[in-house]
Amino acid sequence: MPPVPVLVIIAVLFGGSFVYIYFMNRKRKESMGKYNDPHIYNQAPQFMTELLSGRFAAIDKQMQGAPVHAITQCAYITSLSDKAKAAAGTAVKTLAWAAVGVKARYSEADHAAYLVLSGEDLHYIFFEEGQVKEHLVFDRGRLMTAAVGSLSHTEKVARMGSVAGRNTHKLNLDIEGKKVDLIYFDTLERYPDSVLAYEKNAMDTMGKFKLMGSYFKDKLYAAYPHLSN
Repeated sequence: MPPVPVLVIIAVLFGGSFVYIYFMNRKRKESMGKYNDPHIYNQAPQFMTELLSGRFAAIDKQMQGAPVHAITQCAYITSLSDKAKAAAGTAVKTLAWAAVGVKARYSEADHAAYLVLSGEDLHYIFFEEGQVKEHLVFDRGRLMTAAVGSLSHTEKVARMGSVAGRNTHKLNLDIEGKKVDLIYFDTLERYPDSVLAYEKNAMDTMGKFKLMGSYFKDKLYAAYPHLSN
């Protein structure tokens, strides 16, 4: 029996890969489309409760009983000085949040950061290898003076690992004269232990993650209309 030509093997493999990618993209669109349904959107609080009682339990624990009204992924803060961190810490009203100094820079691939809306307060929680390393609270007073920003070309290049391929939104805050940038995304992407959503029901999980990002923006903009963009 003559050997199968290499070109035939390549063609078969290429065709199989194309079919696989086609059906995966189709499945992804179907899953994501399901979560664009207004009826599904109304279930966002329920989905959020499920996430916070599961793989996102570390965030719920870190909130120490404070309500979580919305949550999304964000980039790590690189412009926060010790003075600014101390000032942000004074926004805490009754709870003692963890306050551990951050390093100069982090790798987005190894860590995870979130913005959590709790009442009128916005919490920034940073996880390094599954452990909380930073928890700051920005109260209504600071958020009322915040403004919508845009990523400069320099920022896009410098923070390529954090913002590449993502729909990003930026808030500019002033803390004791120090400019602090909050860059957040319109979806969740990874768990506090830094693991991406690669699992059996990954498509469904990604749909919920995207819904969480949309829900966060709606809740944030409802509370602070001047921060919408």
